[in-house]
Order: sequence, then structure tokens, then C-alpha cells
Amino acid sequence: MPSYWFSDGTVRRPAALAVLPGAADVVVIGGGILGVAATYWLAKSGVNVVLVEATELAWGASGRNAGFMLCGSSPLEDALLIGSVLREEGINADLQQTGHLALAGSREIEEKIHQEIARRPPSAPLLQWLDHSQCQELVGLRISYRFSGGRWFPSGRTIHPVRFVYGLAEAAVRHGASILLNTAVLAVGNAAGSRIRLMTSRGAVLARQVVLACNFKTGAFLPELQHAFTPVRGQVVCTSRLPSLFRVGLAVDWGTLYWRQADDGAVVLGGYHNLDPHAEATTEEGLNPAIQAALQRFLPETFLGFPEFEVQQRWSGIMDETIDGKPIAGPSPDGREIWMIAGCGGHGLPPALGLGKALAESMLQGKPSTALSPCDPARFRSLTRSRSWQKS
Repeated sequence: MPSYWFSDGTVRRPAALAVLPGAADVVVIGGGILGVAATYWLAKSGVNVVLVEATELAWGASGRNAGFMLCGSSPLEDALLIGSVLREEGINADLQQTGHLALAGSREIEEKIHQEIARRPPSAPLLQWLDHSQCQELVGLRISYRFSGGRWFPSGRTIHPVRFVYGLAEAAVRHGASILLNTAVLAVGNAAGSRIRLMTSRGAVLARQVVLACNFKTGAFLPELQHAFTPVRGQVVCTSRLPSLFRVGLAVDWGTLYWRQADDGAVVLGGYHNLDPHAEATTEEGLNPAIQAALQRFLPETFLGFPEFEVQQRWSGIMDETIDGKPIAGPSPDGREIWMIAGCGGHGLPPALGLGKALAESMLQGKPSTALSPCDPARFRSLTRSRSWQKS
């Protein structure tokens, strides 16, 4: 089920190797935005790096989202860094500052938004509460009164996620990186000396260091972390082309639903995981009929007089949430030269360049940078011991 973003005929696929090299300084496993970002910064630093992807770049969650770039207060989510890299590398990823409005679906959510605004530091990007009439004025449509207002974030941005990943990968190749597509890594083990041996569907490759950037599959290569990840499937629809309706990015609550209108008029709408959370806690891609039907009803039920439309595409994607809601980025707890970058839980676009840069710098200096302290994989050691004890 390819997403809407792959139907863009202007997307240029980066050059890929036909033959697996026998060795590299670093092998990155995973061609989503996190793996591509780490590859980019390593290649830019002069490292001989090879990215290995089992299917196509951005084929997982990185190319199946709505393309929101909502940078928060974390220094790893740096809008200036993102903009500078796009300009420096000549990447046309259609980055736009549209603003983002999250409609409050309950009084409880409204109160939490007010609390968030009240404790927001003055240095943070502006955040405002808009009442129902102000939301209608901003959007330009009549909104159902079940939404009392919304959380307005003027600095919210949108981006073409596949152009972003492909453009960054193309830049990494220009800086000396190599990319192999349709190449699955089957096992990661030790080799002679300090090398790491990766067995792939195309043969073996030796590396001095390895980066695991493979979503929830990171736990398959590091069993001690397999309990740290929870897969979450997300459902998405894309409408037929509509008149210009939404100038801003929108959501309900903090992502119960999310949608935006692309330049050609199609609306990409996803979410409603809360309607069937048990079924969506899976690693299997597939459509959930109940959620898909609810997504299709949402727009005409929410906006009075919404025009008729057809659903032109449906798809799903698997996100990798951690049990504490924070990303994992840093060295393997087992002491080997294996690093990882994963666990963004559907929020991987904003911190990807910051996380990838901090990870590359950490690998070059041989120890984690302070920027990665909140993401240290070692925080799950106690969980591993607890699960091992329970099984015994």
C-alpha cells in the first residue's frame, strides 16, 4: 500500500549500489528518516558509511505520515537546523510554515492546553488558545460545536516527507555514502578482532560500527531491548482533489486525528487509533475497516457543508513507541560498537536531523554527547532485568 507521497512524479530516487561491499567503517540498518539522517551526518564527516534498507527508502513510517514538522522545545528539534540543511543541500522538500491548529475534543483536553500555555517558558515558540469562533475564523469553515476551541501553534510547519528523505539521502551519497536497497539484514554478530559481521540477503559485510535505525525491529537485533518497543499501527486515507479548504495543518487533541491539504487539493487524514487500540498494537501492515470508515466520515461530520469527495488511497504504517515515550539514541547496552536511533513514536520528522547529528558526533568521539542523555538506551536495563526475572 504505497502512500500518497510516493505518487508524486517529481520525487527523484537516490542512486543505489548494485553490489554489496565487503566492508565499511559504518553500516546503517534502515532507510527511514532517522537512518538517512545518521548516514548523512556520518558521510559529511568523511566516514565510509553504507546504508542498507530491506525495501525502499521511506517505505515505512517515514513515508506514511501527514508530513507535519512540529518542532517543540527540545534542542534536538531545531527548525533552524532543518532549514539550513535543506538550503545548503538544495533539497526541495516543500517545507512551509503553515501553522498548526489542534481542536480540543473535550473540556479535559481544553484544560490541559491552558495548563501547557501557562507553564510554557517565554523563550519557547508562541502557543495560543483560540475559542470556537476564532478557530472558525482561522480555518474559514464552520466547525462542529463539539470542539470548544483549539491549540494554535503559529510555528507549525509541513513538509513533503518522501522528498525530505530522498533529498537527504541524495545529499548523503554526494558526500560519499553508499545506499543498498531491497537488501535485508538477517543477523548481526561478532567477527574477528573488533569487527561486526552483518549477514544480509546479498551476503556478508564487515563493519567497525553499526547503527540500528530500523523502527521496532531494533529489538530483533538487540534482544535486551525488545521489551522497550511497542509497535503501533496508524491508519490513513487520502481524498480526491478538493478546492482549497485548509491553509493550516490540523489535528484533534494531540493527534487523535491529524490532517492537512496538499498542494494538489488532496487531503491526507490519519489517526483514530483510539477506536481499536488492541487491533492496532501490531507489526502487521493492513487496513482496519472500522477506523477507515470513521476517518472517511470525520470531515463531513466536523465541517458543515464540507464538499463531497472520494477516497483515492488508503494505507497504514507501523510506528515504534517506547514504553516511556522518549526516543532511543545512543550506544548498545552490551558494550559492542552498535549504536541505535529509534523510538520516535510517529514524531520522527522534527528531531531526525538533530538526533542524527548528535549520534554521528557521539560515534566519532567514542562516547555519547550530552544532547543524547535523555535518549540513553541504558535506561531500559532495569526493565530487561525485571522481564528476565519474571520469565524465570
